[in-house]
Amino acid sequence: MSDSKGRRRSSHDSAYLAEYYDLQAKADTAALNAQDDAKIYLSALKSQVKTYYPLDHHGEHIVVLDVNTGTGRVLANLATDAAQNKVPLSNIEFIGVDQKPSMIHRALAVQKETPSMSQVGRIDWLVGEALHLISTELLETHINRVDLVLSPSGSVSFLTSPGELLKFFAQAAALLRPRSGRFYLSIENDLLSTQSIAKPMDKNAAYAELCGRHELSSKHYESIVYKQLPIGSPVVDGSIKRALYQLQVIKRTSTGHEEVIEESHIESVQRIWKESELFECFKEASLERVETIRTSHETYYVLKSGA
Repeated sequence: MSDSKGRRRSSHDSAYLAEYYDLQAKADTAALNAQDDAKIYLSALKSQVKTYYPLDHHGEHIVVLDVNTGTGRVLANLATDAAQNKVPLSNIEFIGVDQKPSMIHRALAVQKETPSMSQVGRIDWLVGEALHLISTELLETHINRVDLVLSPSGSVSFLTSPGELLKFFAQAAALLRPRSGRFYLSIENDLLSTQSIAKPMDKNAAYAELCGRHELSSKHYESIVYKQLPIGSPVVDGSIKRALYQLQVIKRTSTGHEEVIEESHIESVQRIWKESELFECFKEASLERVETIRTSHETYYVLKSGA
């Protein structure tokens, strides 16, 4: 779809957007020094490798499922960290699921760009939704066979409609391997009601700088620059946090001329959860909380099947 000026309006599923989110994730990690998830997920994988028993697994791989995988960065980083720490990857299976085909396409590119991913025993990228995991062709054969379910970067906060969170938890619980399987659920601290939401959401100066970031240069498309226009302050209405932002894909010529070739107006709608709500959903989905890990940026709930 194009506007009156001939530029393409994104449907929020474009190759440009997929690369932008990938570049943004890298920049966020560098600016926020957000390395906590890497340590936590590597520790979780090490634990699964250490306790792996061929008879219990019937000779199958250790399965790691990344829900809402986006550009596959979490799994790529996990493979790299594992290789650097001499964790064997040949008996590991990675599965990344995202509802946007452009993200899965970008994840395939990230896989090729990451040398350590070649050491992983099997890698599958699936187009699918968090609320319908076990309906996908591959995962319907993985009931009770997934060793690690990862739900990183607070993606569950986008499940804002009644019943969606419980439905997702029930899907994860059905996939987890009994006894040894673990579900790592992370939620950003400013989306937990144990944090103050009456004050501006300025976790630190670095985060404020990210919100006002001017532009990022493409690594894959010649002369392309991504420009995120100021988004203003998020608005909190009850338990819902809304943020609006605009992203322009700009092509620059050698003479310095700029042309906007794609434009996206994106509304981010996220749920602010009470811990008591989460705990009740865990219980209803037959999930048992075994550990809570709090970091400066996110809170991680480590869950196992309670059935």
